[in-house]
Amino acid sequence: MRLPIALDYRPALLSAAGIGRATRELARSLAERDNVVVHLFGHSLAPARCQTAVPARARLHRLPIPGRSLPALARMGLGADRLAGNVRVFHWTDYVHAPLSRAKAVLTVHDLAFVRDPGWHGENATVLRERTRAAIGMAAAIVVPSLATAADLRAFAPRAASVHIVPFGVDHVPSSPPPPNTLGDYVLCVGTIEPRKNHRTLLAAWRALPTPRPRLLVVGRIGWQCDDIVRDLRQAVTEGLIEWRTNVDDEGLWPLLQHARALVFPSLWEGFGFPPLEAMQLGVPVVAHDCAPMRELGDGAFVFADATSPEALADAVARTLRDSPLRQRSIAAGRARAADFRWQHCAAAHAALYREVAP
Repeated sequence: MRLPIALDYRPALLSAAGIGRATRELARSLAERDNVVVHLFGHSLAPARCQTAVPARARLHRLPIPGRSLPALARMGLGADRLAGNVRVFHWTDYVHAPLSRAKAVLTVHDLAFVRDPGWHGENATVLRERTRAAIGMAAAIVVPSLATAADLRAFAPRAASVHIVPFGVDHVPSSPPPPNTLGDYVLCVGTIEPRKNHRTLLAAWRALPTPRPRLLVVGRIGWQCDDIVRDLRQAVTEGLIEWRTNVDDEGLWPLLQHARALVFPSLWEGFGFPPLEAMQLGVPVVAHDCAPMRELGDGAFVFADATSPEALADAVARTLRDSPLRQRSIAAGRARAADFRWQHCAAAHAALYREVAP
């Protein structure tokens, strides 16, 4: 018998990357399975920013219901599980947790960066911490995408329900040949403009690179706690040091990634890390900050640096660009590592977990 489940699909409608990508690709792969019926909770007043096709075997429930009304509706017996097909299991996919009536909750905790360093999220860190703590207490099961996040979660909530480590996939990346490169020689950095992503050190590292140096292409929308970073990025654009694109969809991202000489990923902490994984899939070498999540993800494929040091980061970038044997080892190891991450495996693990917790 097929089990009716629902995912909070709002992140997929609002963002192409990060949690939006994880939610969208998980829903697509779950909808291809024969043991679940997939409902997608999309009720919101917010207009969809990401035009994505709903999987053929899934049903999107989307009415202009304001998020602030959901607690009142739940008190009347119309929780998010009732509003999304009266399902038996509801999956909280983000850091906003729609109240439920009767369904069991499965919670994904993508990362606990707001606990590790509250300064990365400013005044929102306290809200995120308490909201996440409450959701952990209500969840029948918790999913994390990495060992690093599992360790953070166990430290944060030692009495949490069973924690399941289920990595995401990367086979959403197209394998078709890219269009011709019209940008010349460049290195790519992908990530929302926020303190944790460490763009200011990256700019200092780029200035420290010996000339001639390739162009740095930064792709990332403006996020939070980033006024100073945005000012520095705009100044670097004016100087001709970098190019910055704030609004790039997947159709535009994949060619940029395929033609890049390298991906530089100086983020200070991640729960998972889609851009370096996508780079590995496409045969692009990755320079990353030396931290536990990136060592777990890369498994020997990345060139590491202490990305708190501009000089160390610049040296790692220079070696990656100029040391041909190092580049080839990184590319080969990256492709092999990326083969371990498949959405069908991610969906199978989730489907088994849904059945385990279903009432």
